[in-house]
Amino acid sequence: MARTIDYYFAPISGYAYLGHRPLMALAGRCGARVRFRPVEIARVFAAADTTPPFAQNPVRRSYRVEDQARLAARQGLEMSPQPAHWPTPPGLACRAILAAGALGQDQDAASFACLRGVWAEDRDIADPVQLTAALDAAGLDGTAILDRAASPDIADQADACTKAAIDEGVFGSPTFVLDRTRYWGQDRLDFLEEALIARSA
Repeated sequence: MARTIDYYFAPISGYAYLGHRPLMALAGRCGARVRFRPVEIARVFAAADTTPPFAQNPVRRSYRVEDQARLAARQGLEMSPQPAHWPTPPGLACRAILAAGALGQDQDAASFACLRGVWAEDRDIADPVQLTAALDAAGLDGTAILDRAASPDIADQADACTKAAIDEGVFGSPTFVLDRTRYWGQDRLDFLEEALIARSA
């Protein structure tokens, strides 16, 4: 039976953007299933009593810009040092990612479309028109996804994802949970892979 990785992330997170493709590659190598858990990151920060990254002091923010640039270059990813629409409310994007899954569309593609939209395309993914365009550009049916995202059951799912993140002790994005063990940050995927290999042996 395939192991399940719960992938908690904010669709506006720079480190989730950097870690998304490596996570999906890891899951493919290990035969693991990824369960997409997009979260309202401000609520997660509040519950964890954590200062949001965008409120940190300028010196720490300037280091994050440098660090993200290095990591993006390693992957060949385009990444703006200061996106035009960051931070932006992530709620609509969270619901769109869940709606994509409900419609049988590709949640991997939907998630990366949101992340890339913020960090490489200067899109405001809180705007329905711009989010639809980002999803369409990823080969998805953006209009159908946004229509489905407006339904009450998707809103309930989105709320449940954030509540689950808080219950699991998530305090940042991205966080990967395997068998109730947390791995925080895109630079912890090697530990996650080791755990997947060890537990499948």
